[in-house]
Formats: sequence, C-alpha cells, structure tokens
Amino acid sequence: MRFRLAHDRQRGVRSLCAALLRGRRLEPRRWHAALEAVDFELSEGDVVGVIGRNGSGKTTLLRVIGGMLAPNDGSVEVEGRISSLLSIGAGADLRSSGRENIRFQGLLHGLGSSEIEEIVPRIAAFAELGEFLDVPMQYYSNGMISRLGFAIVLALDPDILLIDEILSVGDLAFRRKAESAMEELLSKARCQVIVTHDLSLVRGHCNRCLMLEGGRVEAFGDPDEVVDRYEEMSAAIATGRLERAESEREQEATRVRAIAADGR
Repeated sequence: MRFRLAHDRQRGVRSLCAALLRGRRLEPRRWHAALEAVDFELSEGDVVGVIGRNGSGKTTLLRVIGGMLAPNDGSVEVEGRISSLLSIGAGADLRSSGRENIRFQGLLHGLGSSEIEEIVPRIAAFAELGEFLDVPMQYYSNGMISRLGFAIVLALDPDILLIDEILSVGDLAFRRKAESAMEELLSKARCQVIVTHDLSLVRGHCNRCLMLEGGRVEAFGDPDEVVDRYEEMSAAIATGRLERAESEREQEATRVRAIAADGR
C-alpha cells in the first residue's frame, strides 16, 4: 500500500505545460510505502494482536483488510462478514439521517431489507438517539455519531472483527455499557484482528501476534515470543535515543564552555 507524499502536489496538464515552457525540470513523484511485502493467513478462531511503533502501518493494514483501502499490489481474500471498529462514524453520510445510515451499512454488510428493519430499533435504542434517529447526521454531536457507529458494529454480528484500539465513546455511563457490549462481541466473532499498544492484552487475549516495522512484517507467531521481541527492539531504540541525546547535550556543553573561554 503506497501513498503519494502530501507535499508532492497534483500535476494537471496546465501545470505540466507551464513547467516545460519555463524549462523547469520535473522532480519525480515521491511515494511512501505504508505496507510492503505483507503476507500472512488467519483462520477461524484466531485472535491476532497487531503491534508496532507509531507509523508502522497497523491502521493501514486494518483498512486494507476491511476493504476501505485497495492495495496497490497484491490482494486480500476474505471469507465471512467483516465489521470494524476503526474510526467510529467514518464513512457515514452526514447529509442522511441516522436511520438511512443504518440501512446503508446493513446493505454494505449483505443484510436483506427485513433483516435491516429488524435491527434498526435495537441500534437506535443502544445508541440512545431518541427523536434524532430521523434527523440528518450533520446535526449530531460527535458523541451521537460515535454512539451510532458503535451500535451499528455491535448489531451486525460479524464473523471477522477488526479493532483499532478499544475506542471510548460517549459519556461515562455509555462507555460502561459499551465495554460490556464489547466483551459480548469479542466472544462471538470467529476471527479478530486487534491493533493495540496494550501488550498485556496481546499476551492474555490473543493466540497470535503480528509485529509491523516500517510497513513490513517483522514477526508473526506466538504472542509471548513476538511481544518479547518488540519489547527488546523498543528498549534498544530508547537506549539509542538516550545515548544520542546525552551526546548532543555534551557537545552543546563543550560549545558553551568554549564560547565562555573565548570571552575571557
């Protein structure tokens, strides 16, 4: 999965012609490989923790698996119904009502009209929308959008569940209700892929662990072994940073002492 760097501006026909007429040399487009050579297989019953440093490609991987991003190369093969708790409310049409968005999400997940109408009241009740169910979502608060997105995911009863951290939504009372519902959802999903920084969750809840570094698979297998490797790598990186910082401080102190000596 590659992304063009944001500061590499779009090149239209007009800008290309203007650059050529001025004799300017066109710089090659620059790309960032968010994921590269990622290859693994999951089976029913797998609970996979995805770990890695910030920017290692964890969230991008979930979006590719969930179909929100199409890979530039390669393919993703999925058997079963996927639901994701990534950016809750992402993909919602804010001009449409909550009810219309529920119906749309149901259709996306392969539900029939009668199945969708059956879950609408349950979703609305869990999200605590009340009379706002038929109001365009552009008038919802962020909390209302989050509650609705969370309630939709819970109601879809997925075979495969993708989670980017355990998201906190709504006020304290709703978060407690959401946590209880999440436990039930986790117990039902036949396959789970969980992006998390909580290494104890990976050790205690997962049967496999995938470690990403720089968009590549650094390790994949037993959670304890992969987490140990990640902790060792993190400690080595932290030690290197501390040593560099100490060296920079010493260089700065030497420079200050030299300036003071010249002043005398």
